[in-house]
Amino acid sequence: MITLTPPSRRSITCAVSRGTAAQWAYLGTSVRTREAVARWLSRGPQQIALTDLLQGTARSLRTPYIEYIGKIGAEFDSPDWRFSTLSEKSPTMSNAFLHICYAAVAAELCRRHKEGETLVLVVESPEVRRAVAARLREGGARFTKVREPLASRLVSVVRDWSEMLARRVYWIARQVSRMAVARMLGFSSEVMNGAGEARPWVLLHNWVDDRSFLPEGKYRDSYFGPLREELQKRGLAVAVVATVLSKNSNYWNILVWLKRSGIPVLVPEAALTPGILWRWSRSLPLMYPRRRAWSRFQGFDVSDILTKVERVDWINPRAAAVRMISEIVAQWRRRLDARAFIYTYEGQSWERGYCKAFREDFPEAFLIGYQHATVSPMWLSHFPPQTERGNVDFPDRLVTNGRHPYELLRQSGIPERTLACGGAFRYDAMLGASPAPDRGTSGSPVTRVLVTPPILPAQAAELLLAALRAFADPRMFQVTLKFHPHLPTGRVLREAGVGPFPPHVRVAKEPVADLLRDTDVLVYTYSAAALEALAHGVPIVHFASSCDIDLDPLAGFDGIRASAGTPEGLREAARAAVQADAEERAVRVRRWREVVGLLLSPVDGKTIDLFMPEGLRKESAGAGYVATNVQ
Repeated sequence: MITLTPPSRRSITCAVSRGTAAQWAYLGTSVRTREAVARWLSRGPQQIALTDLLQGTARSLRTPYIEYIGKIGAEFDSPDWRFSTLSEKSPTMSNAFLHICYAAVAAELCRRHKEGETLVLVVESPEVRRAVAARLREGGARFTKVREPLASRLVSVVRDWSEMLARRVYWIARQVSRMAVARMLGFSSEVMNGAGEARPWVLLHNWVDDRSFLPEGKYRDSYFGPLREELQKRGLAVAVVATVLSKNSNYWNILVWLKRSGIPVLVPEAALTPGILWRWSRSLPLMYPRRRAWSRFQGFDVSDILTKVERVDWINPRAAAVRMISEIVAQWRRRLDARAFIYTYEGQSWERGYCKAFREDFPEAFLIGYQHATVSPMWLSHFPPQTERGNVDFPDRLVTNGRHPYELLRQSGIPERTLACGGAFRYDAMLGASPAPDRGTSGSPVTRVLVTPPILPAQAAELLLAALRAFADPRMFQVTLKFHPHLPTGRVLREAGVGPFPPHVRVAKEPVADLLRDTDVLVYTYSAAALEALAHGVPIVHFASSCDIDLDPLAGFDGIRASAGTPEGLREAARAAVQADAEERAVRVRRWREVVGLLLSPVDGKTIDLFMPEGLRKESAGAGYVATNVQ
């Protein structure tokens, strides 16, 4: 018997009691709920480990999904689609690909299911349950699907409407307040601190928060490092387009610091007008998105899954707000001339909004995207489908921060004429790091473990819970937790369902580079801290997620990391990682630094040249643009 059920205690225990030799699997991202289900079923059925199956399924569906989204985009071909979360394909913004992988995993588990056994599939998402049920029904399989009560559906609709209204009111109020604050501090559509500068301008988009300023008030660019100063030395007028990160920063304070810093700066909200906000507010759709019949994906009816993402865009005005970018850039056009626009590339919708707006209002401007962070093949937003290549929403040049990401993007089909291999501004200091002292010199029986949970809440909670169980013995381990600065620690603790930490576990605020000096092994799911550890000669252990897609950029390198999907495996891998002798460790460190060198290239004068408007010539090439004369 196969049973599809939501994570309800009554329906789960009832399903298990119907048969013998029961097995169960949990498909969802709520670590806390999964742990509750495990407690309910602790005395009976066996839990199926999903790590290998989920990650293998994701890898096999990666390319078909990218092209599937491209095919849909070719059918719709509108700004609303190109700015949507579905079109974006970002794993941090949408669960569409993950949920499709869940459906494929469930179908495979059902295929392996033996007659006479009980298989209970606990599936969080109602949309995934419907997709799996439709697949089983079409295949003639016998199964039981626990129906969703009508009341729960009604509650879901009411919750969606309430959240939509609350988010829209908040979003409009925030834009109005930001517009007012920017105007009060003297910002406008013109460049602040730009008097006397030569023109035209090179506009450098950046994310700004408290970390963007040194104690003495000097502006520090966390993403492009010295690029602004280097371009200025070459005689270019460079203005920072400052988008303020709001979660951990005070907007007023950030703008005051920007003004006092003396750097030429544009604040997007200062270009807003009441008319722009009114037009944008009126353009927001009011009707609740209805289910539509999307084309099938790999034989699955994924209409419910994709419609759910459309409803998320209806609830959250983030995607719709991208349309305001064109109005902001149009305001800039009246006050300044731009020769180039440089931005951090991740393939997100706001990037497309800026590219489209600059094509329309600054057609002579050269658009340069910079792949600033580490990139994994599974970070789907970085890889445009074939139908989008040459689109006006793509930059003229895409500069990578290393040779390996250059090859990843080239092999994905991005034309070589568009790609350029640059250097790693964000991680340049890492490349000159000295290896940490040999652990054999410490003489301590306690292994010092640094755990770096990622920015995604589910994976962070999953890693935290596994690490606390793996390294629970204070006689053997000393644990330091370094949470992502943009993910509230309390949120991770609530999702993991853990309370106060034991004495041998502490939460650190120091930079990773400082923590690595007293670390024997680093444990991560995906994090740039893993590269930093390798550069410092510290071994790493990867924790493979069983609830989310692995985004680790080191997955394709053999012999660089140990990987485990259970607390027991994590503990053994960490102990084995620190037991190499001095000679073996020296060999490993050389290999690790070679890999870091492949992923991240040093910044030099040639890197700066890639961002220079001079020496560039744009030629019309069909629907897109081509960068030529690149040395």
